[in-house]
Amino acid sequence: MTEEAKKPEVSGFTVTEADREKTKVFGKKGSFTIKLPLPSEKIQIYAATSRVLGGANLNSIRGIDYEYARMIVTLNFVIIENPKWWDGADSCVDDNFLLELWSFYIEEEKRFSEFLKKNS
Repeated sequence: MTEEAKKPEVSGFTVTEADREKTKVFGKKGSFTIKLPLPSEKIQIYAATSRVLGGANLNSIRGIDYEYARMIVTLNFVIIENPKWWDGADSCVDDNFLLELWSFYIEEEKRFSEFLKKNS
């Protein structure tokens, strides 16, 4: 399969890797690059979140616990470039920094969604 064939097409235009990759510098903590997931990759994130929670029924856990697990799994999946000190979201003890990264991801996901709406 050629590189061009691997690029997802949305309503007649091609979504490039550059469209999906965003970088932000978080002061002394360094630069992080995320890659926004495709729908098939979101399914992988949801499945991994379920595994992290031991397959628990969503009615048996607090919503905040599910959202925390989803944040950790998602950040581990979407962060593709990071400073050397970063060992993953599941190893980060700074919840405030995790929330900064999460906010960055959510903002970029919204921008990407708007980009898709505008161009489709």
